[in-house]
Amino acid sequence: QYESEGMRKHMRDLKPTVFADLIAMNALYRPGPMEYIPQFIRRKHGLEKIEYDLPEMEDNLKETYGITVYQEQVMAAAQKVANFTLAQADNLRKAMGKKDAKELDGLLEAFRAGMLENGFTEDAVTALWDTLLPFAGYAFNNAHSAAYGVLSYWTAYMKANHPAEYMAALLTSVGDTRDKLAIYLSACRKMGLVVQS
Repeated sequence: QYESEGMRKHMRDLKPTVFADLIAMNALYRPGPMEYIPQFIRRKHGLEKIEYDLPEMEDNLKETYGITVYQEQVMAAAQKVANFTLAQADNLRKAMGKKDAKELDGLLEAFRAGMLENGFTEDAVTALWDTLLPFAGYAFNNAHSAAYGVLSYWTAYMKANHPAEYMAALLTSVGDTRDKLAIYLSACRKMGLVVQS
C-alpha cells in the first residue's frame, strides 16, 4: 500500500504521527480522492485552516481535518443533519456508490426535508449534497482502510527491521510466478541482500 513512488512522496510530506493518518492515506490514495491529499497534509501541519461544511460536522470530521474521507462520515452527516435513520443513511451510501440517479433523487428529497426541518437553509442543503454526492462515489469504508493500514504497517515494519526474513517470506509467497520473482529478486539486490541464482 505504501510502496509506490507517489504514496512514498505523500507519506514523507505527511509525516504520519498517529495510526489514523495511515488509515486516511489508504483511503485517499486512489483516483478521485487523491486530489484531497495535499489539503489533508496542509491541514494536518497547520498550514491551512481546518474548515467544515457545517459546524455540526466537526465531531464527525475532526480526525480527518475537516475532509470527508470515509463512507461512514457520509452516513453520519446524513443522520446528524438530515435526520436519516441508519438504514436510510446506508441506502444513501449504496445509491451514491452505484450512482443510482433515480434512488438518489428520492433520497435527496428526504435529505432536504430533514435538513430544512433542522433549520438549515436551502443553500446549506445544496452545498452539503454537492459536497457529499461526488465524494461518496469513491469513498472508502473506514474498517476496510484500517485493515489495509494494519497490514501495511506490519509489512513495512518487517521490511525495515527484518529485511532478509521479510524478503524470504515474500519470495516464498509468490512461488513460481516468474514476473513477481524477478521484481522481488531485483528488490533484494537493491537492498544489498545476497541472492543466490
